[in-house]
Amino acid sequence: MKIQLGKMDKTLSDIEISLENLPQELLYKIMFICEEILTNLARHADFTNETPDVSLSLDTNSTTTLTFKDNAAKFNMLEYPDPDISSDIDERNLGGLGIYLSKKYSKNISYSYENNCNILKVTL
Repeated sequence: MKIQLGKMDKTLSDIEISLENLPQELLYKIMFICEEILTNLARHADFTNETPDVSLSLDTNSTTTLTFKDNAAKFNMLEYPDPDISSDIDERNLGGLGIYLSKKYSKNISYSYENNCNILKVTL
């Protein structure tokens, strides 16, 4: 599925409609992770001199795997530091909580950079 980062609401709605037969808890996790990854791409990814090319593949056979692929500058979210959740919320630095929760919801996440593309595979 090609993703248009400028049409996030429609994209997320289309994903949810296509997965409406999944158990509610699994659907929630998928939607949370999709929203987090795609929103971060829209807000923070460096597509310097590139037209954004973002895709999402969903495999819901024996396990559920989401594969995000984009042509932004190399970024491995697995290397992004987890936020300090032990401190008071008013004392924390902003950012990172969505990535942290995405990691926690997942059974496995792998990252590779191939042919100038970030490839993130998330297994639930």
